[in-house]
Amino acid sequence: MEIARRRPFGANPTVGERGAETQNKILAAGLEVFADVGFDAARVELITERAGCSRPAFYQYFSSKDDVFWKLAARLGQEMVGLAQRLPKVTRDARGLGALEKWIDDFATMHERYSAVFASFQAASREQPQTSRSSVSISEQTATALLRAFGLDASKRENLVLGEGVVAVVIRCSFYWENMQTVASRRSFVHAVALFVHRLFAGPIEGVNVDRRAKPVKVDVPAAPRVQRQREVRPRGEKTRRRLLDAGAKVLPSHGYQAARVDDIAEVAGVSHGSFYRYFQNKDDFFRVLAEDASSRMIDMLDRFPSPDDRAALRAWTEEWFSAYEGNGGVISVWQEMLVGETALAAFSLDVAVAVIGRLGRILQSRGFGDPSIDALAFLALTERMPYGVFTLRFSERDEAVDAMVTMMRKGFLGLQN
Repeated sequence: MEIARRRPFGANPTVGERGAETQNKILAAGLEVFADVGFDAARVELITERAGCSRPAFYQYFSSKDDVFWKLAARLGQEMVGLAQRLPKVTRDARGLGALEKWIDDFATMHERYSAVFASFQAASREQPQTSRSSVSISEQTATALLRAFGLDASKRENLVLGEGVVAVVIRCSFYWENMQTVASRRSFVHAVALFVHRLFAGPIEGVNVDRRAKPVKVDVPAAPRVQRQREVRPRGEKTRRRLLDAGAKVLPSHGYQAARVDDIAEVAGVSHGSFYRYFQNKDDFFRVLAEDASSRMIDMLDRFPSPDDRAALRAWTEEWFSAYEGNGGVISVWQEMLVGETALAAFSLDVAVAVIGRLGRILQSRGFGDPSIDALAFLALTERMPYGVFTLRFSERDEAVDAMVTMMRKGFLGLQN
């Protein structure tokens, strides 16, 4: 592959081995910077300092930090599709499960290597939504390879939606595991994800992907963290506070956590800049309250999870889940951007995630097999990524995504014949 300088650097834009080395150093440095500070806080100066090159050298190969990111994303996409194409046939027996587990382990290795790209993708997509659409093709190609490995027809729309949902779940729960490794060892995590995917596409098979002989694993359900209010407010003030929170639910998904400003929130709420500080100490305090607000609604719904045997009730619950996600503007998805880093807000977000995972684990505990505390990571990914794929990425229509999510819960997680 030829490495080319950006115009107008010389009559001959192609460079040799030394130029390729410089470009690769810049890309490696960019990956480190995105991992350390995230996409929004990344700067060209940070990348050049880490790469040990000058700004003029940087601009020979890249036009901006965005250019660095999307070249990294392109490399990731190529590796992801290549890995999917190497997935062998997955049979319904233990050998097939083993082949799938090996592939998921390789996927987890790739995810760890490009974790900064996965974590920053949502923020970077806000800057260049058209460029981010290339992820549709990557997701579809990966889903198609996965379906074909199980002998399923990828041309059927319902199968493709299921496949793309599985790809999204594997990606997202890998992110959760990397941030919450105390939940399970890597081997246990990979095995649990493989069992989920195998149950979904091959069907629940006792002795292969379902083992009801093992002793049930007890799940702890911690209380959700609470934010202490700065001061009590009167009913009229509570209305203003509620307007600010509703405004934040609109601003946060559209701007992202790093780029969102107090002025943006106040403007959408129709209040003054000073009014904001009557109810919240600062932006972090505001987002802690917003995260608590979104998670409390989420936990309330999880506590009302219906009997999985009642498919109609489960679909109605899933419809309500999608409506709640749409109503709060996808705060749940952006809230999880706050898991990255060593800030107090990241620690609070992690406590919220642990509380939610506990509820999901309790739902899974009733099935009588597997480790619900590990499977809850994938369950959380499912409940967040499926509506995100509808309302943000536009991967699928709402009705077909709801149907896919119901199938994934019943077959993949609860071990029921659909």
